[in-house]
Amino acid sequence: MLARNTVPSDNRKITRDKKGKINAIIDSTRLLIETTGYETVTIRDIAVSAGVSVGLIYKYFPNGKFDIIKEISSQYVDEQLIQRPETVDFNDFPGYMRVVIKNMQQFIKKNSSLVKALTVAVLLESEIVEEAKKVDIRDYNDISEFFGRFDGVDVGDNNSLEVLTDWIVMVKGIIIFSTIYPMSLRSEEALIDLMTDLSLKIWDYRKKP
Repeated sequence: MLARNTVPSDNRKITRDKKGKINAIIDSTRLLIETTGYETVTIRDIAVSAGVSVGLIYKYFPNGKFDIIKEISSQYVDEQLIQRPETVDFNDFPGYMRVVIKNMQQFIKKNSSLVKALTVAVLLESEIVEEAKKVDIRDYNDISEFFGRFDGVDVGDNNSLEVLTDWIVMVKGIIIFSTIYPMSLRSEEALIDLMTDLSLKIWDYRKKP
């Protein structure tokens, strides 16, 4: 049970442990962006909502809102993309890829309000665009190396990080588009099949005899 202290003035509960504070900051940021939009949310707004100080937010997230969004993404990557080797069949890249895509689809669907708000911010060319340009794709090197461990995956002379980028753009693009503009022509399973087939082509997967 997390240790909490009630604020007498407004009955807000302040979480005192580090993990609880970080989770409160993330949850408050998510809710505020969903309801008011990325551009209008300030660090002070987040601090008030989370029951923490502005200084504490910058202690954990030096670059502010975008760092918090990156943390949400990182948590997803850690939980869904790079699984424990003992739980993965490296002889079944298509099966693994299908599970990953399905997880991504469910994650984005579960967080559709946040995804839509961030998409609007990007389309309006808000500050999030400039922050996104600072992301170093080399931070995702572990993922590209993990994918390369599967039998049948061989990107040859291609840069594995560039292949990873192409794959992310393809999968996220299709999922986000289908989330914002739901169409009845394809079921979720049909989209998963499509993205899995495209993924195997992007990673130049060849089933070994």
